[in-house]
Amino acid sequence: MLAPFVRLRRPGRDGALFLSAIAAFAAWTAASWLWSASPASALEEAQRVTLYAVVATAVVLCRPLGARGAVAGATVVVACWNLVAGGTTPIGYANAVALFCALGLVLLPSLPRWAWLGSVPLVAALVRQHSLGAEVALVAGAIVFSIPRLRLVVVPLAIAALLASPFVVGGHERDHYWRAAAREAEAHPVLGGGAGTFVDWWVRERDVPQQTEEAHSLYVETLAELGPLGLALVLAVLAIPLATARRPELAAGVAVYAVGVTVDFDWELAAVTVPAIVVAALAVTDVRPRPLRARVVIPMAAALAVAGLLAYAGNSRLSAAQAAAQRGDFVTAESDARAALRWQPYSPQPWLVIGDVTHDAGAYRRAVALDPADWLLWQRLASVESGRLRRLAEARAAQLNPFAAASGA
Repeated sequence: MLAPFVRLRRPGRDGALFLSAIAAFAAWTAASWLWSASPASALEEAQRVTLYAVVATAVVLCRPLGARGAVAGATVVVACWNLVAGGTTPIGYANAVALFCALGLVLLPSLPRWAWLGSVPLVAALVRQHSLGAEVALVAGAIVFSIPRLRLVVVPLAIAALLASPFVVGGHERDHYWRAAAREAEAHPVLGGGAGTFVDWWVRERDVPQQTEEAHSLYVETLAELGPLGLALVLAVLAIPLATARRPELAAGVAVYAVGVTVDFDWELAAVTVPAIVVAALAVTDVRPRPLRARVVIPMAAALAVAGLLAYAGNSRLSAAQAAAQRGDFVTAESDARAALRWQPYSPQPWLVIGDVTHDAGAYRRAVALDPADWLLWQRLASVESGRLRRLAEARAAQLNPFAAASGA
């Protein structure tokens, strides 16, 4: 029935390798639940990587017409939106806006000449964000576009230069972030500490007052959280399309993203990463694809759809609960949080919402049991306990976040 609208194509060798790498990375991220000090974080991170794997699979199997132009058009829309609304709108992070613009700039030359007018808002928005990482990524992408044979030299050199820059310049916040990540990697040299655990290491190891949940580097954070195998997998996800892309603009797009994520947390921002994954998937599609029978894909698609609906149901209920709590509708907040628990029994966040609106120590205890490495949960528990239990909870919170305890923050 879908045949007139969608022609499924069997992936070639490059596409199969790419899809295998991103699927393995999603699986490894989820598997870190087994050894993570914050198991719920591993499953939350795995949802994001699975989304990227689904997008990559859809592009490789369907090869939608006009996808490259759609990505370029989206970057122009975002750039215009940013120039009109100001700040970091609509993505919410200046460096991510800049990297998105850089991605658009390397795709535009392959489009009709009238589309090149989009370079004006793209350049203006890029300059406005003052993002050195995105500018270096654009330079690397431009070189790859102009001289494709240098792609496997230029991109590693750009990544290495950005990784060295905080230590060479000195005094940069990423120096502190990466040192904390290095300590996590040293403590867990084989498997990593578990997906999503960098924030716990940061609050425990930091010596500056900055608040962050990310190491501001895909490669550094992946090594810390998922070990050498995790780093090898994420490098494969980016290296395969970079090395095998037959069109220079697609290789350049992958290069821009691969360099940009060296010094930022764009991987966690789907608004930037999904378009980059589309470009990477287009880069590995076979020029002479063979048809793929629908009955091979339907079971897999159905399983992914069910998993996606379950994740959406839990996340939407949790978001609704948090929004209700913020506006003071505590009855609705508790109801939505309990509904979220039906879909996310592994997550401490619904219990945190319930505890916040009911001041029930039992809810905070359930949250702590699910994520004992989160200092904030212990702090919340201490706020509703008394006597010895309160002192124990306060001591644990101080142990997990010594900087805040010492500074009184």
